[in-house]
This record gives sequence, structure tokens and C-alpha cells, in this order.
Amino acid sequence: MSKKNTVTVGQMYTLLFISRISLAVIYSVFVSEINSIWSFLMPLIISMALSILMMIPVNVFYSKCRKKSVCKISVEKFGQMGYTIPVLYAVYFLLSCIYAVKALEHFLDVILPDDINSKIVLSVLIIACIYASVKGIEALSRMSAIVLGFILLSGALTFIYLIQGFSSENILPFEYVTFNGVMDGTVFIISRMNTSAALNILIPSTKGKLWKSGIIWSVMVFMFMIFMLLLFRGAIGDYLDSRELSVYQATEGAGSLQRLNPFFIFVTMCSIFCNISVLLFALSESVKTIFRDGFGKIISVISGVILLFGMILIPDSGIIFNKYIWCVLTVMFTAVVPSVVYLFTKTPQPKISRKVVRTASMTIIISLVMIIFSGCNSTQLNQRLIVQGMGIDKNNDGYDITLIVLDTENEEKENAVKLMYTDGENVDEALFRIENQRGKKLLLSQCLFIMMNKEASKNYERTLSYFADLGEMQKTSNLMVTESSTKDTISTAVEKLGYQSEYINVLADSKAISQTEVHCSLIDYVSSLKNAKALLFPHIVIKDDISALSVDGSYLADKNGDYYSMTSDETLGTLIINQKVNDFTDTVGQADYKIRRIKSNIIPVWKDGFFDIDFDIEVYLDKNYDKEILKDIKNDIARKVNAGIEKTILQTGSDVFSIGKYIRSAYPEVYKNGNIKEFLKNAVTHTKIACRN
Repeated sequence: MSKKNTVTVGQMYTLLFISRISLAVIYSVFVSEINSIWSFLMPLIISMALSILMMIPVNVFYSKCRKKSVCKISVEKFGQMGYTIPVLYAVYFLLSCIYAVKALEHFLDVILPDDINSKIVLSVLIIACIYASVKGIEALSRMSAIVLGFILLSGALTFIYLIQGFSSENILPFEYVTFNGVMDGTVFIISRMNTSAALNILIPSTKGKLWKSGIIWSVMVFMFMIFMLLLFRGAIGDYLDSRELSVYQATEGAGSLQRLNPFFIFVTMCSIFCNISVLLFALSESVKTIFRDGFGKIISVISGVILLFGMILIPDSGIIFNKYIWCVLTVMFTAVVPSVVYLFTKTPQPKISRKVVRTASMTIIISLVMIIFSGCNSTQLNQRLIVQGMGIDKNNDGYDITLIVLDTENEEKENAVKLMYTDGENVDEALFRIENQRGKKLLLSQCLFIMMNKEASKNYERTLSYFADLGEMQKTSNLMVTESSTKDTISTAVEKLGYQSEYINVLADSKAISQTEVHCSLIDYVSSLKNAKALLFPHIVIKDDISALSVDGSYLADKNGDYYSMTSDETLGTLIINQKVNDFTDTVGQADYKIRRIKSNIIPVWKDGFFDIDFDIEVYLDKNYDKEILKDIKNDIARKVNAGIEKTILQTGSDVFSIGKYIRSAYPEVYKNGNIKEFLKNAVTHTKIACRN
């Protein structure tokens, strides 16, 4: 008989603490559907209380005997029927591993350079996790102690940088705290507590005071996240609301910390490494209650191989990150299942117990199936009008709406789309009318863009506020403005691109032959409601000789309702500084050049009554160019950048580059006593362009 590995309760909770924090670090809109990081404050407090409540069944279950897990007891008590519990736990832990891997994959896709394949990195990580889980709980706890040191170091560095710009003005008031927002945030936080269910498997391998350590762990985890949230908010304000990876990008623009990006990525991956390793170990411990003890290592390897193939073969899907499904599963496997098993063990009649267990087991299995399929409502296409794009035209009588809808009735072509039209005195009435006419509810969670004509964009605040308040509306939807009617623009675009769902991405991203990305998202609009941040709406046109979209100027609208038209050069220069241009192709003389990526750094310095602002732009080109051509490229980019600076800063004083964030941090007294708009208009600017391969 093999010696059972044992660790202290403190070591186990350290491991779970790191695993819990890891998924919080890679928070993003993609996996949460939460609009603002600030909306997590109240949910964190509520979740802390719920976390302690969910630990009550665990502590009651293991209060007298900690030698056997819930899986072991269920097998011994109920025989073959008891096999259901360890199998369900194993499936849950495997799905949790897939969840963690997919979240990390998205994180790496955003953070890593284009020439690094995230799947290769993930494959190496999964192999390391398999090895760690095979080594057992003691090896995992020793590893977690090292990772904890890395986390504390990175947290200290982040604190040192952010505390310099901390301001209580960013904390209060509590803006846009709604009941639905609090509920959504709470559900999301509970959904990511997958390692809490592992308590039921890991506790028999521990020694020490379980209940006391559990409360301390829960309080520390949530207080740490609340503290960091207050720090981020106080130092940076609502700047993070529109960031793809809010927590990770909290130090974006910090000169010295930028050099430590590889270290922060390494720490994040180490945390996820702990998360996946402990889940694989819990999975093996669950399954080996059915077989012999030595079978656990084989199960770890098999599960890891399944995870590898799952990472490669399973596409990104909303179902994978559905917070409602994961919230129910977390509560079920953390608290409900051990409570049910505990109650059944107290039943004196074996026959009745077996019958009840059989019924309960089938109920659990059926519930899991129903939960999973309830998350797949998007596959029931014939019951919903799945909107992939929307055009809004304002006229004298009201609003005309053009919808790009997935054609679920077209059996000949998969992912075919069709156009639908509706109208009303306002947007709400128009959408309600088409639902009544068609007898189907609109599904807006797949809507990729909202396009407005010039008249509608003048009253964009009323229109966009409606969509911002819709719970199921995709907050990453792109916002656009077109010179002509959206009906004509969309119709022409779909005719040229094709009536296929995959082509809508071209229209949604407003990507031309030059592959210029010009848009802001609905979440950018939500963020702009809280400050004077300007919105950049692109103006797109269709050219007869191409089957795609091209950029031809834009409009700049600030919170005061002031409207500025911008030329193509001014638009592109503004987007270059904001690092919103990727895979952009342009021509200088007789030569074409292509920009693959851009990094920009804005440094404002106060000089006795005015700001001297340096714009350092690093442009990554696709290849080496001759010196003369390279000189022309630099001049061409500088011309565009200077045009954008001239229009947005020196003429209009619009803080589209978030310069106010820097000023507030570095020169708080100047920021409090001055007028940012006037400071920008009177600023002296310098542009430096550096080309890299």
C-alpha cells in the first residue's frame, strides 16, 4: 500500500489561493461579459459571504472523519451506484481544466507577439501540469510556495507604481451600480471558483484546523482582490473599463514596468499552471476511488492528453465561458453534492438509501445535461432572430433599422445571412415591431456592429444608451458612422462581400484592402459616459472596384456634443497614436509599405505654464526597406501623426490619447487647478518615429 501524501491545511489553501487568483488576473470582456471592472466591487463582497456559506457543508461533512473524501464514502456506502459521484467530479474537473486553458489561450493571443504560437506554449504548459499532478499534493504545495513569492513580488511592483497616481476622487461616487450588474458580477465570480469544489477531494490529504483556515483563506482571497480593485480604480480611474485584459493592463504605459512584461506573463502562467495541476490531481483522486490507488497517475496522464486534444480541437465558444452554467456547477459540486451524500449516509435503511441515491444520481445527471443544453440556446436557431449586424438610419419620421440576420431557414448554405428591415418612432419600438411581425425574439449577443447614418450619429447618446442598458447586447460591438444611409451601405457591402456569416466580420471591423482597423466599441461608449473621453466613429465607404471597405475620414465627438470632421490622414494619425492600426498598407512614391504592429508612448512634461508633449512612435514593418524608402515611410507616418495631433489636441483640445491620466499622476496640482482642454490647445508637441522590422 502506497504512503499517502499529507500537507497542512495552510499549504493546501495557499495552493487554492494561487489557483483562485490566476483566473482573476486574466479577467477580460471576452470571458465575462461584464462591462466594467469597477462593477466587481459589490459582487466581491457578496461572493466572500457566499464562499464562506458554501464551506459549511464541507466542514460538516469532514468534521468527524477526514480520512476519506466524498467520492470514497459514496463508493463504500452505495456500491456501484456510488460510482456516479466520482465520475461526475472527474468530468467537472476536466471541464474546469478546459475552461482555464481556453481563458489562458485568449490571454496569450492578446499579449504574445504574432510570431509566437499560443497553442505551442499551452501544450508545453499542459505537459508540465501532467507531470506536476503525477508528483502529488506535496510537490504541488512546494511549487505553490514558490509561485506565491512571484505573485507577492509582482503585486509589490504594481503597488509601488500605481500608488503614486492614487486619488480618492476616482473612488467615489459609485457610478452605474445596478442590481443586474451586481448579480452578473456575483455569478461570474462564483463561476470561477472551480477549485473550491476540489476541497471535497483534497481535505483527506491535509492536517490542521480546517474551519479556521477556510475562513481565513476566503477572507484573504477576496480582500486581496478588493484591495487591488480599489488600487486600480483609485490610480487609473475608469481607463480599465475598455481594456481587453483589464487587470493585466493596469500598468499599461508604465515606463519601467513595461520592461517587466515577460515577468508578469510568466507569473500569470505559473498561477494557471497551479490551477490546472491541482484540478488534474483532484480528478485523479476522484477516479482512483473506483479503481486501485496506483491508477491515479495513469488517470492524470490520460486526462492531460484529453486536455491537449481539447485545447487544439475545441473552438472558442460562448458556452465554454457561460457564467451561469459554471455558477450552478460550482455551487453543486462545492456544497450540494457533499450535503446530499452526508444526508444519505445518515439514512438508517440501506434499501431506501440505495433507491434515493439512484434517484438523486439520475437527477444530478439530468440536471447537468439540461444545464449544458440550456447554455446552447444559440444552437436553436429556428427560435430566435440571431442578429449579426445592425444599421440605424434617422429620418424625419423616426428610425429605419436594417438587420443582418442569420438565415436559419436556408438549408442549402451553412451560415447564410439575410437582410431584414423595420422602422419605428424610436429604436426600441422598431425592434419590438420586427419581433411581433416575425414571432421571434431578437438575439443580440452575436451582434458585431452598430452602424449609424450621419443624422443618427448626431443623437448617438440616446441610441447607444439604449443598447448599453441591454443585458444580452454584446458590449464589444463596433460602432460606425456612414455618410450615406446604412441601408445602402450594408446592402452594397453584403452584395459585394457575399451573404455568408464569416464575411460580416469584414464589415464589422471596417477593414479595407489596406487592412486598417477603424472603430470604437460599445464598451468604449460606456466608459465615455463617466468622463470627457472622446469617441471616434469611423466613416466607411464602398468603392466600386473592390469587394471590401476602405477608410475615408471620421468624426470626432466629445461629451459636450461638439462635432469635428476629420480627414483620412487625421483619422489614421489618431489611430496610429492609439495603437489601433494593424496590418496597414500604404504607398510612398512608387513603393508599398506594410505596418504589422505599432507601439506608442506619450510623455507630457510641465514647463512653467505649458505642457511639452513627446509622441514616441515605434512602427514594426513587415520587412527591410532601402534607406531612401525608409526615410519616406517615416515622413509619411509622421505627416499622418502630426495631422492627428493638430486636429485632436492643438485645435479641439480633445483628450483622445488619455494624456489627462498621465498629468493627474505626475502633476496632481496642475491637474486640479487647470483646464485640460486649454492645456492641450497650448501644448508644444514633438513627434519621433522609429521603424523596426
